[in-house]
Parts: sequence; C-alpha cells; structure tokens
Amino acid sequence: MIRFIKVLWFFTSRVPRPTSLIMIMIMIMMTSACGKKGPVRPKLGIPLPTVQGVTLQQQGNLFVLGWEVPEYKESKEVQGLTGFRIKRLSYDPAEGCPTCREPQAEVAELDIDSPTPAQHIGKRMYWRDLDIRPGSGYRYAIVSVALGNLEGPAAMIHLVAQTPPPAPTELLATAGDARVALQWTAPAQPAELQLVGYNLYRRQSQRPFPIVPVNRKPLQDTHLLDRGLDNGRTYEYRISALVRSGDQLLESMASPGVQVTPQEGL
Repeated sequence: MIRFIKVLWFFTSRVPRPTSLIMIMIMIMMTSACGKKGPVRPKLGIPLPTVQGVTLQQQGNLFVLGWEVPEYKESKEVQGLTGFRIKRLSYDPAEGCPTCREPQAEVAELDIDSPTPAQHIGKRMYWRDLDIRPGSGYRYAIVSVALGNLEGPAAMIHLVAQTPPPAPTELLATAGDARVALQWTAPAQPAELQLVGYNLYRRQSQRPFPIVPVNRKPLQDTHLLDRGLDNGRTYEYRISALVRSGDQLLESMASPGVQVTPQEGL
C-alpha cells in the first residue's frame, strides 16, 4: 500500500493539478473494484429430480414403459411436480447406435393427476407405446415437469422389438363362492425361447384391463385359484406367456378373455 502511494505521488507531482485530481479518482476507483465480487445472482430454478426405476418390456405387440413417481418438495421457484414428458427415438439395431443420439420426438405428455392413457399404480407410472415394429429399436427419454414448464434431467432406456411369442390357449374359468378357478394350456414354444411363466390379467366388467398383471411373479403352473372376489360381480380374465429370448424378456399377446361371476353357495 505504501509503495502504491509513492507511485501515485510520483505521477501526480508531474502533471497539472486538475489532471492529477482526475488521475487520483480513476486509480482509486480501479483499486477499490479489484478483487471484489459483484452481487450473487439468484438461481433461475431448482433442478427437478431425475426419474428413477425406469423399466421397458415388450408386452405382445406393444412396449410398456414404467417408472417411479418422484417426490418433490415445494419451493418458491417450483410449486410441485405436474407431470411427465416422454420422447422417443427409433433406430435400426443393425446400423444405428441407440445411445449416440437423444430422443427428440415427443410422443406423450402426462398430467400427474390425470395421466390417461398412462396408469398410475401405487408409486409407479406405466405407459404403453402401441406403435412398435418387430426388428426396430426404440429409445425413450422420460422427463419430469413442474409448474413454469421446468424440466428435470432425462432418464433414458432402449429396447429392440421382437416378434411376440405364442400365447396360451384354452383359458377356462369356473365360478365359486368369492373365488374363480382358472386353467389354461401352455403354448408350444420355439426352441430358442425359454418359458419363464405366465401373467394373469383381471378386470371388472366394463373397465379396462390394467397394465400390470394380478401376479407379482410369473406363474409357474397352468392353473390358479383366484380368491377374495365379490360375489355377484362379473370379472374378465386373460392369460399371457412370459419367455426369455437371449437376455430379453418377452410377453406374448394375451389370450382371448373369459368372463365369470362368482356366486354365494357355489
């Protein structure tokens, strides 16, 4: 500091007085600003969480995309999660690189409170892609959206569509007292496919079939007793086969549905 004052005196002593005053003011302004940071700018927004637990599986001639619905704390910048956007990229598995490009074509925008055509089941969301072709690959990006049209980081997953395996046949349903007995015939599988089990789907009359099956794990037998049903209520069932092709799980088309109505005393 002393050296700076000496240098300042050296220059100002050799110039006219008015000029020296201007020089002093300029140099003081420059030194006072040096090394001092300006005011901190507020962040434009709080990052949304990345969607977790993403799964993608072929179900017959369509894909089922699933993910966990993230919990997001409200803030001044973001008032909460409002929904999701799904973007898609199609590619040729023989030529294209599924991770070289990011999906850009938006194929769905889902509201968190009314996600139709997706289904919100428990803590997960499920969406069907009906427009797939065997032999083509598809990469998806799921983006969470909050008020203000703020987007979170994209969670991505890809899969190659294959020809669906054969479905089970001869599904039969026999009504009982608050229960239904079901049985079906296993399909003949090609040698390159390994049968993993079966998925059973159930709906009440006039309601859509859920995306997820009744069973949590693949059924190993070709029969099942479905208990805890409402007598007098009509149910419809479908069954599908789950097979392994290499490292990929494939689900067959669902069998034709059968309707049955449990009755007291049966």
